[in-house]
Amino acid sequence: MGFQTNVFLLTGQGVPGEPYADYPKRAQTFTINSASAAYNIIGATCFTVLSQGFAQAGNGSSNFGFAGFLFNPKVYSLQGTTNGGTLAPSMTLPNFALGEFMTEGTLWVTLPNTANIGDIVVYDNVTGAIESISPTTALPTGKTFANAMVDYFTVTAAGLAVITIDPLIVGTAV
Repeated sequence: MGFQTNVFLLTGQGVPGEPYADYPKRAQTFTINSASAAYNIIGATCFTVLSQGFAQAGNGSSNFGFAGFLFNPKVYSLQGTTNGGTLAPSMTLPNFALGEFMTEGTLWVTLPNTANIGDIVVYDNVTGAIESISPTTALPTGKTFANAMVDYFTVTAAGLAVITIDPLIVGTAV
């Protein structure tokens, strides 16, 4: 092995589902029971309470309240994937796994679209997949406000973003 020849001044931005900084946060634990395990993506999905002790991606038919964003990817045991084997990396949890859900704080997430600071985060009612919209845009059909907004960085392409989750963020920037 040769000697290191490059030293990068900027490290990678973050990991989806990790807290942005050591700021105060609120979280709760639920057993995941979504319509499809494929929806249970850390740092990209919003969940609602299905019943006592259970959360589901999206709204589903029994919405008893906001469960939060699935986060903290380093606490889950590696299960692998069907195609990749037991050691394949994955950000998707199986149904009936215990999940940690952030309801207040600042979090790295994966957004499928560009976003400006102050854009509102919404999620799909069926899959729980998050995206952002301008605060002046009407809520699209089939979406729900996620009590969050894009914070700290402008996102110029799909990928990592930092959001702030706060129960006071309801459809408009605070």
